[in-house]
Amino acid sequence: MVNETTSRSLRDVVADKVNAKWNEWAAAHPQLARVVDRTRLIESTVVQLRQEPAFLDAMRQADLDEDKLAAAAKLLDQAERLVGLVMKI
Repeated sequence: MVNETTSRSLRDVVADKVNAKWNEWAAAHPQLARVVDRTRLIESTVVQLRQEPAFLDAMRQADLDEDKLAAAAKLLDQAERLVGLVMKI
């Protein structure tokens, strides 16, 4: 069973990814953006991920738990930001 700490970790990863793309998506789909609740979208995505066999299998193969996933996602976000800065030069 997933404890609250790891539960928040996966939620944070999903929230970071949704929030990073939300404004762009909302600009492309303004009418949908007015009716889609971002928080409910995040929560629904977390629930779906926890039930998705491919996601669970990938986590097992990578020897990850949700805390490690959150740490890996933060590392990838930092790398993505750095690459973005380098590419603007």
